Amino acid sequence: MKISRKKRQLLIALIDIILLIAAIYLALLIRDWKIPSSHRFQRHFGYFIPIIAAWVISLYTAGLYSLEVPYTGYRALSRIALCALLCLLIGFAFFYLNLQARVVPKTILAIYSTVAFFLLAVWRWIFNKVTLTYFSSTDIAFAGINDSVIDVLNNSHNFSYMSYTARFFYDENYPEDRFCNVPVIRDPAVFVSNIKEYKIQTVVILNEKNISSSIQTILFDLLQHHITFISLPDFYELYLRRIPVGAINELWFLKSIDFNAKNIYQFIKRLGDIFLALCLLTVSLPFWPFIMLIIKLESPGPVFFKQTRTGYLGRQFGIVKFRTMSVADNTHEPTKRNDLRVTVFGRFLRRTRIDEIPQFFNILKGEMSFIGPRPERPELIAELEQEIPFYRQRLLVKPGVSGWDQVSGEYHSPSKGDTYKKLQYDLYYIKNVSFFLDVSIFFKTLVIVCVQAGV
Repeated sequence: MKISRKKRQLLIALIDIILLIAAIYLALLIRDWKIPSSHRFQRHFGYFIPIIAAWVISLYTAGLYSLEVPYTGYRALSRIALCALLCLLIGFAFFYLNLQARVVPKTILAIYSTVAFFLLAVWRWIFNKVTLTYFSSTDIAFAGINDSVIDVLNNSHNFSYMSYTARFFYDENYPEDRFCNVPVIRDPAVFVSNIKEYKIQTVVILNEKNISSSIQTILFDLLQHHITFISLPDFYELYLRRIPVGAINELWFLKSIDFNAKNIYQFIKRLGDIFLALCLLTVSLPFWPFIMLIIKLESPGPVFFKQTRTGYLGRQFGIVKFRTMSVADNTHEPTKRNDLRVTVFGRFLRRTRIDEIPQFFNILKGEMSFIGPRPERPELIAELEQEIPFYRQRLLVKPGVSGWDQVSGEYHSPSKGDTYKKLQYDLYYIKNVSFFLDVSIFFKTLVIVCVQAGV
């Protein structure tokens, strides 16, 4: 398998950091018009560390570590320019608020932002050209056919830097010659010869447990050709960042989820939840009277919306939000896109996520976290777990104000099909919960709030 998503992103970030450090040296060179001494460079480097950190965070928040879109064109340049302007302002604030700073490099900081912009823009252009020309696409083959692979094929070209091409399937029992317009091979000798002809380096195995002995023998013999084998759930997770519910079983949960290894992080996360909830409540409380007044003036009814939800391990609790819907003739069915029950001010509260602020009290009580699967109503869970396999397993972690599904970029309705996809995102989060994933969701949520992309 080619270099993984995380390794690619870390490589991009590492080169960004190297260039941001080099920009300090170049800024000093341009400012003094002479080669800076090591002492002068080291003196400034120490002060620029927070600014470099701000750059990396800004680039990440702007989506420039995503592997779904190329890093060239107006989109990339405008985002890098926005990061440069933001980090320039952060740099000015840092130096002027840091009264103990021995240097206040106004001119150097401006030069630095300009140099960093050009270095990053050129580097992203080079990376784009080289990667898309030589390293982006992977030719793969599949051993077996099932319904879950349709998603894989439909998304095969959705990744500018991690695309893949399904060359053929091997399934001795499949009756047709093509599956989703991809050739199907039933002869073992033809399968092996095609592996060599297309120089396939990766074979995706769709069913590890029920694989026939003949396929096992063929795959084992292919080891001498340095083929990498990967299961469909792992391949699906790597590219789509979801878990294929239809391709897993109870054994997958036993092998893939280990909460004991994350006990320390869960403790740290809980402390972080409490700290952040207290800070945000302190900042937002002065605005509550104005929010409450507008809600009351726009439509009759209570200021807060309260509803029973199911949380960690099935424990029920009362969720609290600012009311965003009219009370009259409201059957309290799940919200739909462009729902007419949502008031004008309620739509603003939803788009900016302000309606979620009262849930910070649920976080302080330990019923919720900032990051986790969306908390659902008990009656809805009882219905869905009868229709969707492993739906109740999403309760293995605390529900969150925001989550991996909410920042996926897709709108998911309460329909069975969309709920199935939401569960795929939730299981991905449960399996991969970590500091970096939570930080990723946090910054993606900030972007959504800033562009008011709520429902």
